[in-house]
Amino acid sequence: MKDIKRISFFISIFILLISCNSREKLEKQADIRLKHIEQLIDKNSLNSAKVQIDSFHILFPRLVNKRRIAAAFEDTITRRESSRTLAYCDSILPFKQREVDSIQRNFRFEKDKIYQETGNFIYKTQKTENNATRIYLKAYVDENADFFLISNYCGPKIEHTSIEVSSKQLFAQSDTIDTSDPDYHSFTDGGQRWEVLTFKNEAGKTVAAFITQYASSQIKVTLHGKRNYVYYLADSDKKAITETYHLWIVKKDVSQLHKEIKRAIAKIERIKNEKSI
Repeated sequence: MKDIKRISFFISIFILLISCNSREKLEKQADIRLKHIEQLIDKNSLNSAKVQIDSFHILFPRLVNKRRIAAAFEDTITRRESSRTLAYCDSILPFKQREVDSIQRNFRFEKDKIYQETGNFIYKTQKTENNATRIYLKAYVDENADFFLISNYCGPKIEHTSIEVSSKQLFAQSDTIDTSDPDYHSFTDGGQRWEVLTFKNEAGKTVAAFITQYASSQIKVTLHGKRNYVYYLADSDKKAITETYHLWIVKKDVSQLHKEIKRAIAKIERIKNEKSI
C-alpha cells in the first residue's frame, strides 16, 4: 500500500511539473504573439493586428492576463481608427456641406407646421401649387436625407402600380406598389381621377438615376397598371429630378459623415470611461 501511495505521489509531481512546463511554454508563445501585435500596431497595420488579436483569444483561452493585454491593444486600435475617422470626416464635411448649400439654392423648402414633422426640399419648377392637375414625375428630398419620387397622374382610371422610363433601347423600371399599399393614393373629384404613387429611396432610385444619366435625351414614361399610359418627360422635369437626385446623394454623404463622427466619438468615450473605472 505504501508503495502505491509513493508511486501516486511521484506521478502527481510529474504531472504538475509537465503542467507547469506546458503553461510556461504557452506563456512564452503568447508573449511572442503579443510582441508581434504591438509591432503591427506601431506600423499602423491595424487590420492585420485585429486578425492577430482574434487568433490570440482563440489560441490562449486560459491565459487571462495575457488576453487582457490583447484587449488593451484592441482598445488602442479602436482609438486610432476612431481618431482617423474623426480627422477624415472633419476635413470632408465642410466641402460636402458647401456642395449641399450650393445645390439647395434652386430648391424651395416646404413644411406644413401643423401636419408635417419633417420638411421637404422641392425644386423650384415643381412647387406643389403649380402642378396640381399635371401628369408628371416629381422628386424631392426631405430634412432626413430621404429621397422621394412621385408619379402624379390625372385622367381616366388606370390604377397604375409602377413606372418605366426609357430612351432609345434602354429602360429602367421602378418597384411595384400595390393599390392597397399606403404609398398608393387615389381619389376622384368632380369626375376627375388622381393617382399618386410614392417611391422612397431605393424604390425609385433606379428610375431617378436613369433620368439623371439620360437627361439630354428624350425620355418616355410608361405608367403600368390595369391600363397603361405613355407620355414624354418635360425638360423642366428632367432637370428637376436630376438636381434632386444630386441633392439626395450629397445630403446622404453629409448624413453619413455625421453618423461616422458620432460613432467615433462614442467609441473613444467608451474606452475612456472603461479606463476610469
